[in-house]
Parts: sequence; C-alpha cells; structure tokens
Amino acid sequence: MTVATAEPYVDLSSAAAIRLALKWQIIGLLLMICHALLVKQSLLLTPLMLIGLGWLYANAPLAGITTYLQILFYQNWIIGFFANGMLREPTFVVLQGTNFAVLLIMACIGWTRLALPAWQTLRPILLVIMVAVMVACIYALFGAMKESPLAASTYFRNTTAMVFAVIVGLDVGRIYSYRTVGIIFLVSAALSIALGYVEVSVPDAYYEATNATSFMALKNSNDPKLDVFWSAQDVTDHNTGSLFNVSGSDSTISQLRFQGTLMHPISYAYIIAVTALVAWSVGLGGWLLVVLPLLALSGVKGANLLVVGSMLLWLVWVVSRSRALLLITGLIMMVSYVTFGLLFGMENGDYHVIGLLGGINGFLSNPLGHGIGVGGNLSAEATRSFKWQAYQASGAADFALESAVGVMLYQLGVASIAIFSVFGVLLFKAPWRVDRQSLLFIALAAVMVNGVFQEEAYAPAAAGCFTLLCAVIIANGNRPVSRLGEAWQSPLVTAHV
Repeated sequence: MTVATAEPYVDLSSAAAIRLALKWQIIGLLLMICHALLVKQSLLLTPLMLIGLGWLYANAPLAGITTYLQILFYQNWIIGFFANGMLREPTFVVLQGTNFAVLLIMACIGWTRLALPAWQTLRPILLVIMVAVMVACIYALFGAMKESPLAASTYFRNTTAMVFAVIVGLDVGRIYSYRTVGIIFLVSAALSIALGYVEVSVPDAYYEATNATSFMALKNSNDPKLDVFWSAQDVTDHNTGSLFNVSGSDSTISQLRFQGTLMHPISYAYIIAVTALVAWSVGLGGWLLVVLPLLALSGVKGANLLVVGSMLLWLVWVVSRSRALLLITGLIMMVSYVTFGLLFGMENGDYHVIGLLGGINGFLSNPLGHGIGVGGNLSAEATRSFKWQAYQASGAADFALESAVGVMLYQLGVASIAIFSVFGVLLFKAPWRVDRQSLLFIALAAVMVNGVFQEEAYAPAAAGCFTLLCAVIIANGNRPVSRLGEAWQSPLVTAHV
C-alpha cells in the first residue's frame, strides 16, 4: 500500500526507543496511580487524567501511545493496591474502564488527523470503522433499554475497543515505524512478564503483596457464586485447575493459571502471546526464551495455539512466498481446529462449545440480534442463571457464553458483519511482504478464529493489540524512512498533521 504523501516516517534507534519507553512507562504508571487515588476520592475528578492524556497524545503521539500501553497492561494491577474500602459501583467499574476511555480519546484525536486529504488512501478503512461504530452504538442503545446500561456499556467497550485501536494505529503509523512501536511494546510489557514469573513462583506471597484478594472480592462481589475471596490462598485455589483446563480430562496434574498484571488469566496469556509475536516480528527472537516458557505455564490453550499456529503459517508464507498456498493452508488449519473443537467439546460438555451453540441458537431464533449487553459472560442474565449442568445436559446454553463469535452473533445478529469487516479490511490492506512483519497479520487472522471458542479473544489485550499494530504497518506503507540515531533525546515529538 502506498500512502498519498511522500513524507517519511520516523524510525528511532533501539536505544532511543528503549529510553523513551522507560521514561513514559514511569510517567504512565504514576499517572494511573494518581488517577486511581483521585477517582476513589470523587468521580468528579475522573476527567483530569483523561484530559491530560488527550493533550499528550495530540502533541506527542508516541508518548501518548506508550502511556496507554502502561494503562492497558497495569491498570487492574494498580487498582488492586487501592481496592480496600472501594465501592464496586461506580468507583471500581469506572476505574476498570480507564484504558477504554483513553483509547477512545486517542481515536477521536487520530480521526481528525486521518481525515486530512494527505491520507485519503486510508479512507476505505475509516469508512468500515465508521459503519462498525455506528452499528455498535445502535445495538448498545437497544441492549441498554432491554437489559441494563451497565451491561450494554461493558459489551460496547469489548466490541469496539479493537475497532478504535485501528484508528490509533493508523495515526501513529503516519509518523513512526512499526519497529519503533514494537520495541516500545516490548519494553512496556517487560515488567508484566517479570511479575508473571514472580506470581507463578510464590503465588500466595505475591497475592498478599499486591492486594489481589481485595481486588478479586470487589470484582466478583455482584456474583454470589464467587463470593469466596477471603485470603491469598483463596485466589490461588480459584486460579488452580487441571492441566490446560481440558474438558473431560482425567489428568491429575493441577496447574496455576496465574492472572498477571491484568488480573485475568486468559487476557494475561494473550498479552504474553502478543509479546512473543511482536518480539519475533522486530527481530528480537531472544525474547522467546523468556516469554514462551511463561506462556506454556499459563495453561491457556487459545493463547498457546495462537503462537504455534501463527508461526507455522508464517513459515509457510516465507518458504513458499505464495498467497494462495498461505490462504489454503490457513483455511485447512481453521476448519480442522474448529471442527475438532466442536466435536470434542460436544462430546465432553465443554463450556466454550456450549456457549457458542447458545449464541448460534439465539442468532437463528432472532437474526437481527438481541442487543449489545444481552447475553455473554458479563451480562446480568449470566449472573442470574449460570446453569452449567442443565446446559451440559441439553448440549447448549440458553444464550451466548464463553465465545466471542457466539456472543457477537447473539447480540448483533447479521449486523455483526460490520465488526468482522474490520478484520477483513486490515487483512485486505496488508502489504503482505515476505518479512517478519507479515506475522502480525497472520496472527490477526488467527485470533479472529480463536474468538470461536474464547470470549476474551476480541478483548483489547488480544485482538485490540493486533489491530493496533497491524494498522501501524499499513500506515507506514511504502514511504521512505527517516532514521534517528542514538543521539536522539527529546521525549516529545510533535505530531505531523
């Protein structure tokens, strides 16, 4: 893809990118701490940090996106330290929405710059995004009236975060290279990876030190079935299950599915997976020696399969250099994966398959959709009637659960094609060069398929990261590169608009 302007984008040296990432990581973490303290005192103070970060991103996109990554990776971890005495609603709920609020502000700012004539070749992507957001807004209003405003807002956030991330990626990619953004991503994730190893080594001590008990109690206080968090040992027990959590498994091996700085095992495993793929894509394969063992220890099937499948398909691509062969191989792997998952899941009463079939049944009964926020793990309906034994006996849930695809079909019906089109336009606009960056687009397609069996696959920590990074590559296009060397020191680079 050739962008309409000949203006080069900036590629920082590794040392300069690392210095910038470390500087803004510290600032980002401090800002999130201040934000948590202010919001805990009064919700009226919520806009202060959001306005500040909007100003930062408008004037220094690279510093802004680096700060956003700190909030994405460490937001819940920081909230945990201040969870004592915090009200779940509205304080805790508002704080958990911080990363989405920041993303939305950055997307609005980015949209104004991408709308300029110089970037008209990116307009087909923006058109698809505009339609997707409009559809999501309509169905969120419908869901709020039918179910509850809280459930609708939660699922609107989950549905549109990966869409807004595309705008931010395109905006940053106008100015900075994917390699620069990739290195900043790795530096930002390094602390999270290190804390993951601490957690798996001494979980009880880690949960005690990070106040994880209070966080988990607050997070699950609206679900009487999960009112079980009274000590660090309770958190460990809650996260411990059979090896890779395989349904119907007779394995006696137990495994701690550690929750990391995202305070959620599956979302954290996806961050580990994205980190591994980004490291390979920027030529830092040595990171895999640190990241892949932690990914295997996570016990999350989807994140592990994402890395293995993406790497295999990337090898097919670089060896054959044939798009047709890549597409055929990818389709064979996708059909095999989905078919095996469905057959195995139906035989063993797997929750993900039961939830997917619930979504499909709901779609067939109402192809127009039930509304965003109706159905899904986080809906009020799920809290009221999570009858797994009855669902296993009947072979399907009453509504969509445990499946991003199932939930989307249930909530948006045929209109879900607007959201899936965002994946499609990114894959269509991909440069498909025979290089390591092409791995990110293969992973984007793979995480889209992962959504069949995992609701978290389309979350900001999974698909959201891939849509952002792939958008950076697309915006880079085939423009010339301006390389800034080791002497570059400025923490702020004014946006080129």
